[in-house]
Amino acid sequence: MLFCLTGSVCHAQKRRHAVPEKAAEVRTTIVSNVCYDLTFYVPSTSTEKMTGMAVVSFFAPVKADVTLDFQGRLTGTFLVNDKKRKILQRNGRITIPMKYIKPGPNRLAISFESKDDALTRGGEYLYTRFTQGKASSCFPCFDQPGINATFITHLNLPTGWAAMTNQSSNPISTDLYSFIAGKFEEQRLQRQGHTMRALYRRQDIADESQLPAILEEAAHAVKWMEDYTGMPYPFDDCGILILPPSLSSTIGYASAISLNGHDIFTSARSTQEEKLRRRELISHEIAHLWFGNMVAPCNSSETWYKEVLTNFLTAKMTQKLHSKSNYEMEFLTTCQARAMAIDDSKDAYPIAQQRQGTDHNFYLKDPIISDKGAVMMRFIEEIAGEEQLQTALQVFLKKYYYSVASWNDFITILNEKVPNSGMNQFGDTWVRQKGLPTIHTTYQDGQLLFTQKNPNGGSGFLPQKFEVRLIYDFDRSRTVSVNMLQPIVSIKLNKQPNTIIPNYDGRGYGHFTMDESYMRSLPLRIIVTRDDLNRYALINTVFDNYLSGHVPPSYFGELYRDMTKEKNPLIMRTAIDHMMKIAMDRSVQSERYTLEQCIMDLLPENKRTDCRQAIIRKMATCASAPEVLSQLYNIWQSQSDPSFDEHDYMELAYRLAITHPMECKDILNRQRQLLKDDLAREEFDFVSRACNPDIQARKALTASLKKVQDNKQKPWAAHALRLIETR
Repeated sequence: MLFCLTGSVCHAQKRRHAVPEKAAEVRTTIVSNVCYDLTFYVPSTSTEKMTGMAVVSFFAPVKADVTLDFQGRLTGTFLVNDKKRKILQRNGRITIPMKYIKPGPNRLAISFESKDDALTRGGEYLYTRFTQGKASSCFPCFDQPGINATFITHLNLPTGWAAMTNQSSNPISTDLYSFIAGKFEEQRLQRQGHTMRALYRRQDIADESQLPAILEEAAHAVKWMEDYTGMPYPFDDCGILILPPSLSSTIGYASAISLNGHDIFTSARSTQEEKLRRRELISHEIAHLWFGNMVAPCNSSETWYKEVLTNFLTAKMTQKLHSKSNYEMEFLTTCQARAMAIDDSKDAYPIAQQRQGTDHNFYLKDPIISDKGAVMMRFIEEIAGEEQLQTALQVFLKKYYYSVASWNDFITILNEKVPNSGMNQFGDTWVRQKGLPTIHTTYQDGQLLFTQKNPNGGSGFLPQKFEVRLIYDFDRSRTVSVNMLQPIVSIKLNKQPNTIIPNYDGRGYGHFTMDESYMRSLPLRIIVTRDDLNRYALINTVFDNYLSGHVPPSYFGELYRDMTKEKNPLIMRTAIDHMMKIAMDRSVQSERYTLEQCIMDLLPENKRTDCRQAIIRKMATCASAPEVLSQLYNIWQSQSDPSFDEHDYMELAYRLAITHPMECKDILNRQRQLLKDDLAREEFDFVSRACNPDIQARKALTASLKKVQDNKQKPWAAHALRLIETR
C-alpha cells in the first residue's frame, strides 16, 4: 500500500556487503516471521544524515547467535527483548549472542544513523535504492533473499514534503522495500479498485498533460497482469515516481515503479514506435510487481530469469497495440536483432549468468538476458502451447507467492504441464549455451535438409521453429514449417523448388545459409514479396549473407527499387541501414558518393513522413558525399520540414559541423540559438564538443567522456563518443 505523507510526522557500487550464501542459508533456519517497524527522521538538506529507530521482531526456534546486517552507525541504546544490551558491530554485521536470544518471539530496538549508499538525495527529495545487499546501509536488517518480512514505516518529514512507501501484510524481501519523499506534485487516477498515483516535480517533466495517459497505461498493465496471472495486485495503490533526468532510468519497488522523465514523455513529432516504447517500459516495470516481487530469484545467480519472464509478458501485453506484422517486425528489430548482434560477437555469453553487484537497470538493458531471453520464451510458448505456459506461470506464482524460486523450479512446473516435450533440456540449452548458430538449408535427394552448427564447435544446439518458403514454376509456392528439435532435420518434397527462402517468418535464431545456386536468386525476391513481415525477414537474411560474402553488393539496386514504394517505416529504416553499410564498404570514394546520393534520391520518390525521417536520420549520422551534404545543409538551414523535430536538426548540425570544419562554430552557434528549452541547450553544449576540428581537443574529450558518471550525461557521453569515432 502507498501512503501520501504531507505533514511533519507520518505513519550500483563496486563493493558489496552481500551475505555469503552458506551463512545466508543457515540464517534462514534461525529466524522467521520477521517484522520491521521503522521510524526515519528525514532531514531537509542532503548534507545532514538520516537517523531512525528500527524495531525488529522475529521468531527463533532455538537459542542461537543472531546476526543483523548494518553498515551505518549505531547511535544509542540497543534493546534485546526490552533489556539494554552491549552489542558489538563489526564489518557491517551486528551479532546478538545466543545468551540474549530466547526460543520463540524476540524483539530488538535499535537507534541508528543511515549511510547514504542506497539513498538518492537532492536538495528537496530523497528516495531509496535497495538492490541486493544495500538495504542494510540504511537500517539494520536481515539483508538477503529468503528472509521476507512485513514492514511498518513512520516517516518524520520536513514541512511541505510528500511521500510514498509500501506497507502491506504481505512479506517482502529487503531489496523490495522502499520509501520516497520530497517536495512533489501529485496526480491520481482510480481504476479497477486501485489508485494510480504519480509523484513528480514540475521542473523534471516535459509535458504535465501527458501524466493522465501515463497513469492509464500503468493501470492497463496492472489489469492485464491480474487477468493473465490470476493473481490480484496486492496493494490498494500503485505509484509512479517521475525521476529527474540526471538520475537512474528505472527502479523497481514492491508497490511502485520509477521512471525517468526523459524516457516517458513524447514530443509532438514522436514516431509511433517511440510512443510504443514508453508503453513497453511502463508495462515492463509493472510486470516486475509480479515476477521479481511476488516471486523473487532465490539468489543473485538467478536474477536474470525475472527479466526473461517480464520481457516476455511485456511483449504479450503490448502485442495488441501493433498490427500483427508490425508487432513481429518490432520484436525482430529490437529483441532479436540486439541479442543476435551480441551472440555473434567474441563477447557472447549465456543468458544464465551471475553478476555480483549489478542492479536492475543492467538487467533491463542487457541484450542477452532481456532480449535473447524473450526469443527463448517465444519458442517455449510455441512448443508448450499458450494455455499451458500461462497455467505454468500461474502455478509458479501461487506456489512461491512472496517467496523465492529458481529457473529450474519454473521449468519443472512447465514440464509437468507438458510432459514428453523436452522442456528440461530446452530450458537448459537456451540459458546455458552462448553464440549464434548457423543453420544451412540444402535440397538433396528429394529432401530439404536443415543442419544446425554450434558456434562453439560442440554438440549442443538451440531447439527452435521457423518457416521456409518454396517457390516453383510460374511462381507457384508453399510455406513449410520447420520444427528443429534435433541438429539435423529433413522434410520430404515431391518436387525440387526453383527458389528457397529460409527463415521466411524471421523467427529463426541464427545465420541462415544456402547453397550458392539458391542464394543467387534470393535478392530478386525482395520486390515481389508483398507481406511486410516476410519482406522484412528476407531483407535481413540477404543482408546477413552479404556480410558473410555470399551475396554481392550489387543487390543495393534491389533494395533501392523496393524502397521507392515502401510504406512500412520499420522496413524502410532497416533497408536504409543496410544500404548505407554497403555504401560505406566501398573502397573507391566515388562509388560511396554515388550510393549515398541514391539514398538521398529516395526523398522525392517516397514522400511518407516516417520514411523520410528514416532517410534523414541515417544520413545525419554518416553522410560524406558533397552533394548529399549540400542537400542536408539546405534542410538544416530552413528548419521548416514538418517531418523533423528539434533533435533531428541537432543531429544535422553535428554532422554538418564535423564535415564543414571551417564553419563549425557558426553552425553550432546558430543551432544553439534555435533551441527552445534549457535541457536541449544543456545536451547540445555537452555533445557538440565532439565536433571540434582540433584532434588534440577531441583526444582529451574522449578521455573525459569515458569517465562520466552522471546518469543524465551518460547517454550524451555515449553520443559524443559515437560522433568522434564515426567522423
